Amino acid sequence: MKIIRFFALGILSICASSWAISSDEAKIAAVENGLLPANVFKGDKPWTLQERMQHYGVPGVSIAVIRDFKVSWYKTYGLADRETGEPVVATTLFQAGSVSKPVAAFGALQLVEAGQLTLDSDVNSTLVSWKLPDNEFTTENKVTLRQLLSHTGGLTVHGFGGYAAGDPVPDIVQVLNGTPPANSAPVIVDKAPGGSFRYSGGGYTAAQLMMSDATGKSFPALMDELLIKPLGMSRSTYEQPLPAEWLKHAAAGVLPDGSAVAGKRHTYPEMAAAGLWSTAEDLALFAIEMQKALKGESQLMNKELAHTMTSPVDSGYALGWGVSARGESGYFSHGGWDEGFCTQLTAHLDNGFGVVVMINSNHPAFLDELVNAVAHTYSWDGYQVNDVLPIPQDWLTKYSGRYRYNAMLALSVTSEHGKLFVTYPGGKPQELVYTGDGRFLRRERAAPIVFSDTENGPAFNFVLGDGERQSHNRLANDAQSPSDLLIAGRYEGALVAIRSALAENPGEESLSEGYLNGLGLNSLTESPALAIGILRINTDLYPQSANTWDSLAYAYQNTGNRDKAVEHYRNALKRDPEFASALKGLAELEDAQ
Repeated sequence: MKIIRFFALGILSICASSWAISSDEAKIAAVENGLLPANVFKGDKPWTLQERMQHYGVPGVSIAVIRDFKVSWYKTYGLADRETGEPVVATTLFQAGSVSKPVAAFGALQLVEAGQLTLDSDVNSTLVSWKLPDNEFTTENKVTLRQLLSHTGGLTVHGFGGYAAGDPVPDIVQVLNGTPPANSAPVIVDKAPGGSFRYSGGGYTAAQLMMSDATGKSFPALMDELLIKPLGMSRSTYEQPLPAEWLKHAAAGVLPDGSAVAGKRHTYPEMAAAGLWSTAEDLALFAIEMQKALKGESQLMNKELAHTMTSPVDSGYALGWGVSARGESGYFSHGGWDEGFCTQLTAHLDNGFGVVVMINSNHPAFLDELVNAVAHTYSWDGYQVNDVLPIPQDWLTKYSGRYRYNAMLALSVTSEHGKLFVTYPGGKPQELVYTGDGRFLRRERAAPIVFSDTENGPAFNFVLGDGERQSHNRLANDAQSPSDLLIAGRYEGALVAIRSALAENPGEESLSEGYLNGLGLNSLTESPALAIGILRINTDLYPQSANTWDSLAYAYQNTGNRDKAVEHYRNALKRDPEFASALKGLAELEDAQ
């Protein structure tokens, strides 16, 4: 399984269609001409929608704006399929990616309200078709539905890559067991349930099976009954693969590098985690129902459960929603990424406004810019143009240095011409813009940053959506992280450091197979040498995993080293002769000879 996150440029023409429910054309035009970065500063100039679609290479866009608990307007732009030239229209379907999760969580809480599920019982008391394996982590505390929905159950498998057209598709039990033809690892518990947040699509896949086992119904049919049909979401379905009558309306996906998804789109049997097909308008109807439930005005969920669903459990994540305290109140939101598709849903907790954006390419930064265009056009609470203030002179030296991000990575803070910059390994410097009261912002990311002074020296802190701080201590001048060693070409030193860290903390998430796999693939565009080093480390740490060898082969293939790619695709197939992406990669290389 290869899940890649990076960006690319492209040039596309744009055609637009509009289903405006209000007559406020001036507002629509302001949104189309007002795209803005994650944080906006005085003097910043906005971009047009067309400019940013061309910049990123986004073929098609579907957007719905919510005002006063209603869909104010719904509009589409561009192409549903670049190859055929088919435009995006009102009925065009997009994959929602992980926005499938809050929709599924809403359905799960409906079953809680109906007495068919409970939030705080052992999930194995409900699961029939499969059981979550017990181990030393579940001896004292059992995993609960609340923990599955809030990513605090200690379950593995961050996300899923889906199955390309023509590939065999596993059933849900094969996915959970990680057995062929599943292309993902088994879903297990590898840290104590009820602890800290760790994103797990595997947990939502277990919840999907719980919902079916509790009701005796297929997941798509159950969600139709609970939510989709009652809300009139007539262009939404969890059916995977997409039935023939829906397929003609489905957009074709584009990958981060601008290439088309082979076969146009992937199939996701992990429906609750990633399998919803929808439109921006339909997802806006869902967001409105969530807002009504919080006011006690929903026929589908009571007010108490709605507030439970939007009350953060850890790290700003509630039951299916990320919740951020922005302005006087806050927002519930979720993003989504399937191969070739991205989605963003953001809505206010109290005041009945929000937005949904769906695109058929993997460029989430574009989504953020369009959401900000809506937020600033409609003067949303907590969205403002920030002042730019001079950084206190002594801070330029006091807070420069290197900070431990996790057991694998260190980030660097540097000073230049009276400014501070933060740089991730293999990445480009991002300016830390000072806005007063000790707070710094970056244009590229929403989370504020503050520095603090501790007994051990300065600390670099991300301020999360619920106000909690994620703190990173400064390293000694001569300290080197494993990523530093890899960048310096000292592979063996990096491997020794990582093995030592694992010996001290066997459950270290940043040294897990899944984390290293994602980190390596995500680094491939900006720092190929670092990416290959990380993926080599993964094969040394987890040599029996076909996926580690497959990802390393893919990295070599994409950097032009055919011999190494062939060697490691074959290494993957030694571990699993049916590993689909290794078979495909090897076939591509052999056909190209």
